[in-house]
Amino acid sequence: MGLFRRKKRGMKKVEAQLDALQSDLNDLQKDARVLAGHVGRAAEGAIDAAEAAYNGAEKWTIANMRSMRGTVRNQPLTAVIVSLGAGAVLGALFLRR
Repeated sequence: MGLFRRKKRGMKKVEAQLDALQSDLNDLQKDARVLAGHVGRAAEGAIDAAEAAYNGAEKWTIANMRSMRGTVRNQPLTAVIVSLGAGAVLGALFLRR
């Protein structure tokens, strides 16, 4: 009979451990859902910031292109010299070893 009682006691311990494990897994699942929600909101914020930066860069580029066109039309020789200089600098940077 003592052996049978030990088996019952052992089963109760196993059941308690399984209940604790199931509870921990449920808590982990809830935490994962919360974390996924936070990550989603952070990603949305990053996407919004990237879109705003892109739109700002687009507007800045368009405005500066208009200004540059006017300058090139008014001073074509200066524009050619500046372009050659910029090309030489970029070539030197990219071809360095």
